[in-house]
Amino acid sequence: MMRARRGVALIAALWLVVAIAAVMLQLALDAHDRRQLGLGASERGVELAAANGALGLLQAKLDQALRTAPSGTGAIAALRASDPWIGVDSIYSGTYLVDSMPVTVSIKDLGTQLNINSMTEGQLATFFGWILKDQLTATKIAQCIMDWRDADSIPRPEGAERDQYIKDGKLALPTNAPFRELTELLKVENMTPEIYAIVSPYLRTRGEPTVNINTAPEAVLRALPGMTDQILVLILAQRSRGQRISSLSQVIPTAAGAGGRGVRIGVTIGGRGGRGGPPVPDAIYMQLQNQLAASATVNTNQIEVTLTAQVGPQAQPVRLIADLTRTGAAARNTSVAYRQW
Repeated sequence: MMRARRGVALIAALWLVVAIAAVMLQLALDAHDRRQLGLGASERGVELAAANGALGLLQAKLDQALRTAPSGTGAIAALRASDPWIGVDSIYSGTYLVDSMPVTVSIKDLGTQLNINSMTEGQLATFFGWILKDQLTATKIAQCIMDWRDADSIPRPEGAERDQYIKDGKLALPTNAPFRELTELLKVENMTPEIYAIVSPYLRTRGEPTVNINTAPEAVLRALPGMTDQILVLILAQRSRGQRISSLSQVIPTAAGAGGRGVRIGVTIGGRGGRGGPPVPDAIYMQLQNQLAASATVNTNQIEVTLTAQVGPQAQPVRLIADLTRTGAAARNTSVAYRQW
């Protein structure tokens, strides 16, 4: 009887030891998880601070470029004086050290892309038509994009609104608002992954609608209001010779002026062009000038910056995307127009 009681007591003691061990193991696991969370939060905090520090350092350099006259003489200094941010993607991209921690910085000139939230139906049709070489598909996509963006629920002749998306079994419906992310285009009727892959490098959803005619690709330039084949030829010809366009007046045909006597610059509107062509009438010249002036620039005025910080090879990196624009008197200041982690 005594032995039986001792056996029961021994088993109970063993179970107690096992229970205590299990509790201690759980506490150890919880402590490890909390330690990992703490380390992760600490590393993320360091990475966030480093990315912000690199952005501040970059902004200071860009401000200095805007406010300080370029040193030296010659063509390079003249280019820097006319556009202090010229070549910003090459000059300022790279690795920045913030308290000995490397932060990778990548910069893109937003003036090389079209803002899809600001484009008119005509611009959209022109852009997609030239890219796809299929005007019928371009018209459908352009009208579907406009229907996705506009506030009403009335579809355009070749467009699509909520009812059409439901009939087609689409999971996403038109937002009747501007695009927040460019990937939303994939949800638009008639848009395919193949078409998106082709057009996405030329489009954006943020920033001013202006385009830099010194850096924008041909597909972007063709979609600008007031753009003609003759003006486009002039722009591309100057760029191919390595010449920077310092003023829109360099590529807009000269007006006829008083008495119809204008300077022939080798282009006509709606004609073949050539030095024998007639000067452009004042009304058409002013219309082209006003349209292009509202949508084009010759300077780098807005950029997108991507900053990536990582404490170590095993740490989860953080990424900061910011849009910087030139502001203030004579555009001599830099401001952050957009920021996203």
